[in-house]
Amino acid sequence: MIAHYAKSQLWHASTLLFGFFLTEICGIGARSMGWIMAASLLLNGLADLLMGTWGHGRISDEAHARRVQARGGPLTCVFFLLFCGTPFIATDARSAWALVMLLGFRVTYPLIDVPQNTIPALLSLDDNARCSLLAHRNVASGVAAIAISVIAAPILIRGGDLYRWMAWALLLSLFVCGSAWWLARTPLAGETPRPDAPVRPRDDLGFATILCALAMMIAASSAFRLIEPYYSAFVRGGSGLLLWAAVGGTISQPVWACCRRRWSAFSSLIGAAVMLAGAAGLLSSPLRSAPVGIVLAGMTFGIGSGGLWLMLWTAMTALAAQGSATRHVGIFTCVSKTAQATAIVTVGHVLAASPYRLTMRDPWSPPSLMMAGALAAIALVCVVLACVLAFNRTSSGGTSTTPRPAAPTVRAPD
Repeated sequence: MIAHYAKSQLWHASTLLFGFFLTEICGIGARSMGWIMAASLLLNGLADLLMGTWGHGRISDEAHARRVQARGGPLTCVFFLLFCGTPFIATDARSAWALVMLLGFRVTYPLIDVPQNTIPALLSLDDNARCSLLAHRNVASGVAAIAISVIAAPILIRGGDLYRWMAWALLLSLFVCGSAWWLARTPLAGETPRPDAPVRPRDDLGFATILCALAMMIAASSAFRLIEPYYSAFVRGGSGLLLWAAVGGTISQPVWACCRRRWSAFSSLIGAAVMLAGAAGLLSSPLRSAPVGIVLAGMTFGIGSGGLWLMLWTAMTALAAQGSATRHVGIFTCVSKTAQATAIVTVGHVLAASPYRLTMRDPWSPPSLMMAGALAAIALVCVVLACVLAFNRTSSGGTSTTPRPAAPTVRAPD
């Protein structure tokens, strides 16, 4: 979990802060920022796909996945540091430097991302144990997002001290490399059998359905997260929504995992949709700039999106565990990065067409409407998935439409 926490800080920094960093710290235009970020993410998605294909038949167990991650960490962190140093480059060369260094970071990030994301599918776990393991990983990722919101975001939003920024980036890079090296040398956790639990019918989604839902969710969520730092800087003077969204997503993961064990994914998805619809309503109401509105909107967004994220990862990992684990993970993350690229280009054009430093205070301005609309779109994804599950259960007479593969029932490793 420590290595996943460290790696997640790299990713959250790139998704939550890099757009703001390029426009407000490096002085690059919003449209240029959008194209730089989008091009890098498209390349990242292609690299994910290639890494997943390369790993098929090569990364066959957890230990090998750990070693591949440890070998890729230093190269990824070198490009991360070089990108963070963009403000020290001459103004005329900043756009080209940022593009090259960000492309290097994105193309090397799958070296640590795909192997680690494959580990849950390579373990011999039942559905509930795998869901619990993914929930624990999501908690680690949520804590990483909180760390970015509390430590890194204020450095940029409240002054932009470049030396503190570089010191933070260096410490994070050392943490990523050290934790990956330590994980590669940690002995494999022993498998401890436990008594078989009663099995209820599993909620199945086809891989194509999972990918469509993922693309829509990631595009909407990325749009919200990209605009949020501007909202915090020019409306609230801080990073409130980012922080409370991370808190909500983190603390809700054990609850979502418990809901999936006790009830159905249908019920969980409806609950997530209600949370997200409430968050969208808060961002369109007079409470959007009040402290209580910030807390409630951030928390409900984090809780609702965290529930959908866990459902999609659990469904994908269950399919990956049946074979071709790295290929499933590579396709899954490729679709995620492509959706983010689409969102970034869109957000870049919206910000460039609107004087966002002034209009962010207006709830009916294009950037503000895009934030609220993104949450409503994620809520709609939850409702559509719930309807698909209900239809599948009805058409199959209330039983799982996919045969359950035989697998030993074991406890998830710590």
